[in-house]
Amino acid sequence: MDNTDIIAILALVLVLLLMLSVFRLKKRVTELESQLAQRDAYGGPAGAGGRMAGIPTPLFVQNPEIAPDLERRLHLLLAEGKKIQAIKVMREARNLSLKDAKDFIDNLEQGGTFR
Repeated sequence: MDNTDIIAILALVLVLLLMLSVFRLKKRVTELESQLAQRDAYGGPAGAGGRMAGIPTPLFVQNPEIAPDLERRLHLLLAEGKKIQAIKVMREARNLSLKDAKDFIDNLEQGGTFR
């Protein structure tokens, strides 16, 4: 066997490996499209609570009043003197305006209740 035969065989092997990768990727894309179509069939984030089939909505999403660890995190930030960070966390967690989040943190800082 001369060099051209070896190069041709190596090229053939490389092409076969690339084809296998393409087929695997195509299969994965098909699976993802199927999952996306299933999600769209359930209304996506806006409809049916944003759930996919068989996946329950977490309790803190159903009822934002019981978000886990949020109160503890806010108290910790306030204890560290990071009031602005606490306001930011509250705004992101509850989708509040800046004023509402600040009022909430002020109330919490003065010993108010979390809920």
